[in-house]
Amino acid sequence: MKSGTHPSLDLAGSIRPGLDILANEIVIALKKRTRFKVNQPVYEPGLMPKHPGTSLLDYELAMVERQHAELGRFAFAEQDAFTDVSQVELIMDRTPDNAVAIMPSRAGDRIKHFYRQWINQACEDGIDDATYGQTVTSDINALMSIMERVNLGKLVAESKFQSMPDEFRATGGDREQMLQYIVRKDREVAVRQMAEDLAHEYGLAPNLAVDVFNFMIETTVDIEVDYLKMRLSNDG
Repeated sequence: MKSGTHPSLDLAGSIRPGLDILANEIVIALKKRTRFKVNQPVYEPGLMPKHPGTSLLDYELAMVERQHAELGRFAFAEQDAFTDVSQVELIMDRTPDNAVAIMPSRAGDRIKHFYRQWINQACEDGIDDATYGQTVTSDINALMSIMERVNLGKLVAESKFQSMPDEFRATGGDREQMLQYIVRKDREVAVRQMAEDLAHEYGLAPNLAVDVFNFMIETTVDIEVDYLKMRLSNDG
């Protein structure tokens, strides 16, 4: 990570526009997912005779993330993957100018657990094997966009640290003290309102969108805290 102000750490000019774009992509993916039934079998081993030990979703998610890893997506420190892509070789030279320190968020299981619960609430119960492929495609789009959005919390945390390093150092890594500088209630209200507006625009029940955005807010805050604790430790 380089010192000094990095273009990627510009909250107004870079980070928030990126968050807003992802908000659109997430609501669209969620709406697409609600077109299909719960389709429980795609989340359980047994659909693929050649891969009996894994679910269709996990298999396809790993394949998509491997492709992204080959192109260098996960060489950028603010990105994270659901699957282990550490052994995937790049197919071209990429040397990211990382704005943040490397810290795996390990949010994958948490996201998938929440998302599965959301599906049971948002989608019609039942099975339609003709839509298994569309189901996992929608799932992957939603999951990867959610993962990307919460991990942008690393950029937010680094930006805030650079704007008030003495204040964060004074917290000694205490979570409650750091939350005073991390949490902005007005911004959270605006994010929830955006979720409702996008839900209306794309024909998704507003409460279903808000549930996902509330989850992302909570997860992002936790990632910011973890990042800042690591940042303070390294800084010391």
